[in-house]
Amino acid sequence: VFNSFFFHIRPTIPVIELLDRVADRLAKENAWDRYVISEEIFNPSHPGYKGLLDKRVMDYYNFMNNKILFKTVMEDDKLRKLKPVIVHVNYHPDKLPRIKAVIDFYVNNNQDVLQAFTDGS
Repeated sequence: VFNSFFFHIRPTIPVIELLDRVADRLAKENAWDRYVISEEIFNPSHPGYKGLLDKRVMDYYNFMNNKILFKTVMEDDKLRKLKPVIVHVNYHPDKLPRIKAVIDFYVNNNQDVLQAFTDGS
């Protein structure tokens, strides 16, 4: 399932049709929005259904979630020096302390603050 928290779309006819399909399904079904978006994006064309778009995944070191941060970035000295565009804290249950620590790490350059957390594995 694509994480639909953060994505970039252009207002093209296929994208508008995609969002119309998603909105229509969500109005009719009791479904998880991420699942519906992913299904509509990845469902290939077949009789009775026309696939709509090409898709690409943004660089997950620039647009990362905290799973990538704590499981990969914190284990690599080169990756620790990167400055991401966004960190989506959606993987670990202790969100607020991790959000504060991520801000302290990237904004205040406190290089030790993230060491207090486990990677969650």
